[in-house]
Amino acid sequence: MAEEKSSSEVEELRAEVERLRAEMGGPPPTAELPVEGHGRTGWWRPVVATVLIILMAVLAPLSVVARWAHDTVSDTDRYVETVQPLASDPAVQAAVIDRITNEIVTRLQIDSVTDRAVDALASRGLPPLAESSLRALSGPLAGAIDGFVKEQVTSLVESDEFETAWVEANRQAHTQLVAVLTGKDTDQVQITNNAVSINLATLIDTVKQRLVDRGFALAGQLPTINAQFTIFQSDDITKAQTAFRLLGAINTWLPIIALLCLAGAVAVGRSRRRTLVAGALALALSMLLLGAALNLSREIYLNAVPTDQLPTEAAAAIYDTLVHFIRLSLRALLVVALAVAFIAWLTGPEGAPAALRRGTSRAIGAVRQGGDRVGLDTGRFGIALHTYKTPIRIAVLGGALLIYVLRDHPTGGFAIGLLVVAAIILLLVELLSRPPAPAGDGTAAPPAPPTPS
Repeated sequence: MAEEKSSSEVEELRAEVERLRAEMGGPPPTAELPVEGHGRTGWWRPVVATVLIILMAVLAPLSVVARWAHDTVSDTDRYVETVQPLASDPAVQAAVIDRITNEIVTRLQIDSVTDRAVDALASRGLPPLAESSLRALSGPLAGAIDGFVKEQVTSLVESDEFETAWVEANRQAHTQLVAVLTGKDTDQVQITNNAVSINLATLIDTVKQRLVDRGFALAGQLPTINAQFTIFQSDDITKAQTAFRLLGAINTWLPIIALLCLAGAVAVGRSRRRTLVAGALALALSMLLLGAALNLSREIYLNAVPTDQLPTEAAAAIYDTLVHFIRLSLRALLVVALAVAFIAWLTGPEGAPAALRRGTSRAIGAVRQGGDRVGLDTGRFGIALHTYKTPIRIAVLGGALLIYVLRDHPTGGFAIGLLVVAAIILLLVELLSRPPAPAGDGTAAPPAPPTPS
């Protein structure tokens, strides 16, 4: 009795599978599903696929850095757009304030001026008590002037006027940056001390005029001060020059070669699906390693930069700003790589992927039945969605990929948002699609002929 019951359940399950296969447009009952990797033999396939995946994982981070070097470093407008936020960074503002204040106060020579004034008065019969009192006041006087100058500099640096001057100064400094990284002097720029600096002369002149307007006439007697504020300095500039020239020459081809390596690995692998999963995970791992390399390079740079040229806090802010595009790109590629790996894994013919698909199908079917019970009828629209489900899936995924590719510097958040929108659209298609009613639906089936005794 138990055997008959078990056989009946098996037959019911087979009938349900065949019905679902027919609705999904699957192969006929007699057709055998292809075995993954069947016929793709040869010891060389996994070897070649592994080599191509490793090569892709090496080229992918280089592609990101090369595009950064081309888009951010070589392009003046892009460079200025990148460094513009530094004008409002507290660490950079503090460094600029200290530099301008020191340049002005040093040239004012308050102590020297005070001593000369006291000596002149003493030579004309100034009483000794008055002379000693004036000399004692020289220190507080210098401190008060120092504070007054710094107050005016701070007011300027924290204003919109400083941001405008910062942008213009960096636009001029970009020529110097390119000269440093290419190792070539120009008519306007000579490479000095392996550093890229901006000229603070315009800002200092503005501060001097502010001091004069507020009654400090001594500031108007100062000559033009061409003080430089270093935004990049490295003793290993020769290595940077070599890398910059190489990446600049091949920045267009690196991403293409990396994609071709991944496509070639999938093409020759014994299992295309598993090879794609491995390639996508290798790409994700390479982006994580790139992020770790940026963090390590940050520490190396901060330890190497001379603090008398650039304070550590300001150097950190400038470094983080300059490599911001690299971080955005690697996060975006990390999200896409993980999404591709998950989708490829989800298409597996057995095991956990198949169980997950069955569970999802049952959940979607339950929602559909609930909609049918409350009278939700998608009609011809639902039938059309079911009929063209595969083209719709291709269109949604292809459209998402096209939007991602056309996006100018996509971020990780943008990639996640795009994937979520595509997933919601595909889910709605599944929920709203309905298979067409079979022929003769709603009519009573003819009675079976009597079985002869």
